[in-house]
Amino acid sequence: MRRAILLLACVALLAAGCGKSSRASGGKIVIAVDVPVTGSPYVAQTIRNGVALAANSLNSGGGIIVGTHTYRLAVKLYDNHLSARQAVEDTRRALDAGAVAIVTDGTGVDATWQLADRDHVPICITYDGGTGLVDAAKRPNVFRIAPTNHGIAFRFAEYLIPKGLKVGLLHDDSAYGQEGAADLGRAFSGNPRSVALRMTLPLGATDLSPQILRARRSGATALLVWGQPPTIAAVVTAARSIGWDVPVYAPPTGADPFIRQQLADHPSWVDGLTFAAGRLTAEVGTGPFQSFESQYESAYGVDKVGVPTSDGSPVIEPPELAMYAYDFTHVLVAALTRAGSLDAGKVLAALNEVTTQGANGDERGFNRHNHDGVVDDDVYFARFHDMTYAPAKDDPLSSTLPVIPQTP
Repeated sequence: MRRAILLLACVALLAAGCGKSSRASGGKIVIAVDVPVTGSPYVAQTIRNGVALAANSLNSGGGIIVGTHTYRLAVKLYDNHLSARQAVEDTRRALDAGAVAIVTDGTGVDATWQLADRDHVPICITYDGGTGLVDAAKRPNVFRIAPTNHGIAFRFAEYLIPKGLKVGLLHDDSAYGQEGAADLGRAFSGNPRSVALRMTLPLGATDLSPQILRARRSGATALLVWGQPPTIAAVVTAARSIGWDVPVYAPPTGADPFIRQQLADHPSWVDGLTFAAGRLTAEVGTGPFQSFESQYESAYGVDKVGVPTSDGSPVIEPPELAMYAYDFTHVLVAALTRAGSLDAGKVLAALNEVTTQGANGDERGFNRHNHDGVVDDDVYFARFHDMTYAPAKDDPLSSTLPVIPQTP
């Protein structure tokens, strides 16, 4: 009888964990990813992979500790189809699934942030830089790790105006294009003589020859095209088809593989295309980003652009968007740890108080007054040659940055 009692006591101690350092398993924490799988597959894939890479890395280390429990991270993917209406439906489904946060390209945030805010669930944008999307005071649950349209537009103004160019400011009629046009308008408002014309282009149009002829007749000596990748590709095609070797500039969408794929039969047309983006490396050097890139490629392989260089080498795309999604996931985990609870209000508050080291060595974090995690000064310019890009040499910041390899 005594032996039976002792045996039961030992079993009870083992069930309780016996060691003081053991923690109960709390199950899983869901992070929702709402991206345009249909409509912009490259953007969708890289954002999803960035979140999943961070989650899998943390899970392989035993999960994350929140309070007295350990949890595993689960990534749930939704396809917003570049539709605000679909994004609203996806947000409802993510909230019903108990998502602790929603990572998005930015589609539909104007319509979804209030739904998420009712449950104190944070939304993080990792692509769209629209000025009105993020407002720490009015939208306390919306965060962003991506270059802002405001920063890009004003960097373009300070970059192009001193060149004495007459810039044609073109944008498509997508929400992305319209938001960018508004910021470009503000950025160039102090120098109206630098603007040759302003024009709205129809999204999805494959032949923009009439519009580009009009731009040429206006006296434009440069085109700055703010729009989706198909629009930028169509502008370059129209300009080069009429023999107009005008320099073309673009926001981060200018780096999308779609453009090079569309122009694969005319690789020289891509040469000179210059886009703005957030710099991939920090003051600490290339080491952190290269380490992240290696980790990303080990998990998912390289992101193939689908075009070769002139010597036949396949071109790969550095995982910039994945980096932003990866960084937010780590900031979110730091907030969960600080909150010590899955209470949504506490987690949301903690997001304003934590800082982590990003994949490229930069610090990532937010505060009560600023929910943008990429500073405007980090915007650089890159120019294409032979289907790959390198930092522009005619800009003070860009000229100091290293070239990121884009061939195996």
